[in-house]
Amino acid sequence: MIPPDYDENGWARGAVTALPPSEVWTLLSPEADGRVDGVRLTHQALTFFRARLAVVQTKRYPAGTLPIADRVEIDLGEKGSTTMTRVMVVTLPIDRAPEALAAGYAGAKAIGGAGFDAILPRTRRVWQVREWLDAPGDARAPLAVAAVLASLLLAPIVPPEGGAIFGVKGARERLTRRGFRG
Repeated sequence: MIPPDYDENGWARGAVTALPPSEVWTLLSPEADGRVDGVRLTHQALTFFRARLAVVQTKRYPAGTLPIADRVEIDLGEKGSTTMTRVMVVTLPIDRAPEALAAGYAGAKAIGGAGFDAILPRTRRVWQVREWLDAPGDARAPLAVAAVLASLLLAPIVPPEGGAIFGVKGARERLTRRGFRG
């Protein structure tokens, strides 16, 4: 994978497109805003997941402008660990990711709706979390980053393997089963 290029505001250069839902943890957010707040993400990860998180690209939003679609790299590690794993996050408006929304509806259907079917029509933005393929790392990091984002965005998560959609509680349960000490 060729490392992405970023401009002076930390925004991704070139086309940012949706990734296949089968390769990412997909979050379906009711918020249309694609702002990446590194300070807030770092605080949320440490406070609620006992994880160290660092946003690699400093994002700036001059005069309140926002990119329509963006990409950011995030490093994450368990609290107390010296190892960080880099993941890539892509965010774009829902109209640019119809497959992601379809995966969300399939995930809601798999569990009989459970209220997620009522949330999904309000989706305005997709966030997708993918492991960084150029370096080895902790395979739990993408799910942990998705959990942190979900807790801030109030967004349900669709796993890459499909199946049941879930929220922050489901993400925590999956992380615990995988030995994440957060």
